[in-house]
Formats: sequence, structure tokens, C-alpha cells
Amino acid sequence: MDEEQRALIRRIASVVGHELRNPLAVINNSAYFVRTKLAGAPAPDPKIEKHLGIIASEIARADRIIGDMLSFSRPLELHPAAADLTAIAETALQDCAVPDGIKTTLKKPKAGIIVRADARVIGDALRRIIENALAAMDGQGTLTVLAGAAGGSGFVEVRDSGSGLAPEALAALFQPFFTTKPRGLGLGLAIAQKAAAAHQGRLSAKNLSGGGASLTLFLPQA
Repeated sequence: MDEEQRALIRRIASVVGHELRNPLAVINNSAYFVRTKLAGAPAPDPKIEKHLGIIASEIARADRIIGDMLSFSRPLELHPAAADLTAIAETALQDCAVPDGIKTTLKKPKAGIIVRADARVIGDALRRIIENALAAMDGQGTLTVLAGAAGGSGFVEVRDSGSGLAPEALAALFQPFFTTKPRGLGLGLAIAQKAAAAHQGRLSAKNLSGGGASLTLFLPQA
């Protein structure tokens, strides 16, 4: 993607963010008002409660999409410091909502893996990678997060037991707006790639011989 395309995305993201977040805030406030009025009712209608929950969930999803557009379009402001990549990975895994049918495993060395990084930005990148792996398994399977170091780089590898990646998906995985999901903007892994590159690191992806796929984040060790 060249600079002219990036500039266009920045303009679109700014306009869309402004024009959509205002009405979303109005809808959210109106839903809150309705909920407070229903709270005093002797027997709240469960169907109304259900649909108010749907409204809140969809508002949150739309706000995340807007946030992703703005995050991808804006330059990263990094505040790097010495950080333990293992600890960042562990926190990112804990922050993800894991379906009941998925087993998670974290494999890490006894010693910390020290990198110079903005822990918030790298943590967000790893969370997006983990969420992508969880989505690939349709609620059943095993997720393995493996932290280690090799060749002067610290790495976190995220393995899923899904169906793997088609060749065309593997080639386009980190491109903005590419997605194989029925819902989603296709910016999660592009944002993670942007974070890795900003730290002089990289992302790689491959299919596993036993099934599933693997995404690995590499960062230079401090």
C-alpha cells in the first residue's frame, strides 16, 4: 500500500469515525434511557431486555470497527521500554474471551524474554492474533501460545487446531481489509503487522503439518 492510499484511508477513517460515533452515542443514550424506565417496572419483559442487550452489543461492535479503522490509519505513538515478552503474551491471553469448547495452553521459558517495546501496543497486537486463532476454530479445539527466543529475537507463536489457511489466504493474511470471516473488517492482523514493523519486528504465518495454522510475532531482544 502506497502513501497516497494510506492518506485516503486516513481521511475516510476520520470522516467515518466522526459521522458514525455521534449517532451511535445517541442510540446508546436512548437505549440507556429506556432501560432505566423499565427498571422500575414490576415485571420487566425479558424480550425487551434481550433486545436492549443486542442493541448494546451491536453498538460496541460498531465502535470497535471504527476504532480499528482509526488505529490502522494513524501513525503509532510508541513509548518503548524494557519489557518481558512472556508476560505480555500471558496478559494478552488472559484478556481474550475463550469459548468453553477451546482449551488453551501457554508454554514459556523459565527466564523472561526481554525486548524493548511498547507493552500496550504489542499486547494489543498479540490479543488480535489470539482472537484471530480463536475465531478459526469455531468454538472447538486447542489454542497453544508458545514464547521463546532464537537468533537474537524473542517470539510468541500462536497455534490453532482449525482447518488451516488456503494458499490465497496465507498470501494475503496481513493485507488490510482482507478477511475470510462472514463478519469483520479485516484489519486485526494488519494492525498487528503494523505494530510489529514499528518495533523492527515481523509477523509470519504458516499451516501446521498436523492441521491448523500458526502465526508468530518476532521482536528484537533488548
